[in-house]
Amino acid sequence: MVGPPALPSEEEVRIVLSILAGGVTVAEAGRRVKVSEQSVGTWRRRFLESGRAGLAGTSGPSAREQQLELQVADLT
Repeated sequence: MVGPPALPSEEEVRIVLSILAGGVTVAEAGRRVKVSEQSVGTWRRRFLESGRAGLAGTSGPSAREQQLELQVADLT
């Protein structure tokens, strides 16, 4: 099953900021943008941990990606 298309990170930031300001609940925000409460909660957690970068996906490659890159470099 395919979910809804991903929201732009700036939209996620706007939603998280409205939750933190008390203007909307996590459940209400999820309903408005048609995503689960769990997704909205994840956005909030990532934002609180890493700010906008936590939602922008600019944190760099995962540990597994880094490991694979090293293996490729060793093989070439």
